[in-house]
Amino acid sequence: MPLYAFAVGEKNTAALPASEPDAAAAARTGADARAKLLGWARRTVDLVPTPWLVTGAGAVLLATTAAFGGLEAMPATAVPELSVGDTYRGSDLELTVVGVELRDERGDAMVFPDEEKGEKVLVVVVDVVNTFGKPRPSAAHAEASPTVDGIRLDGAEGAPSLSRTDDGGIPGMLQPDVPARLLLAWLVGPSDFRDGETVTLTLPDSTHHVGDNVLRGQDFWDEVRVGATVTATIEKAKTP
Repeated sequence: MPLYAFAVGEKNTAALPASEPDAAAAARTGADARAKLLGWARRTVDLVPTPWLVTGAGAVLLATTAAFGGLEAMPATAVPELSVGDTYRGSDLELTVVGVELRDERGDAMVFPDEEKGEKVLVVVVDVVNTFGKPRPSAAHAEASPTVDGIRLDGAEGAPSLSRTDDGGIPGMLQPDVPARLLLAWLVGPSDFRDGETVTLTLPDSTHHVGDNVLRGQDFWDEVRVGATVTATIEKAKTP
């Protein structure tokens, strides 16, 4: 029968905890290793061109959004569709289209038709109230105007000419909360429009800002956009 010998009194030293000096040395070694790793990482990042970082961040963003169904466009706000007599509020104005007329003569409109060419005058009557706390011009004379001359008529070129209904004069400033009835007029060809035809107008909206630097303290409206559309029927011109 084989015999086995056992050492009496010996201990398994591998199971014993390290002494305090050995533990401290191990901690310092680990800290040095981490510091070296972090330093290498920083140097590596510094060597990577910035566009690569931006592209990488974009890739991460796209990957993340893809996991949740991808990028979705924000729903556009529907443009209100109004009728004659409806009041629209935008650009710190209240605009109400009262009616549309096709005239052979200018009347109080600030346009001058050429009789030899058979030109006519398409007139839109609009009630306007300035809801801003200060007087404002009725016209901005700009391609995209935030005020009354920013109203456009489909099928008619450019901005309308403005005049007052009371005396045919050119309207100036719109006083706060004071109603004004204005005529918007376009010169049109003899066969461009006809009585009973349905037309569409667009009314402007914009964003109010207070200027700084050179324009410090001045009020202005920009970011002009279509705020509403109005469908109207051209009526036969009323005889005076």
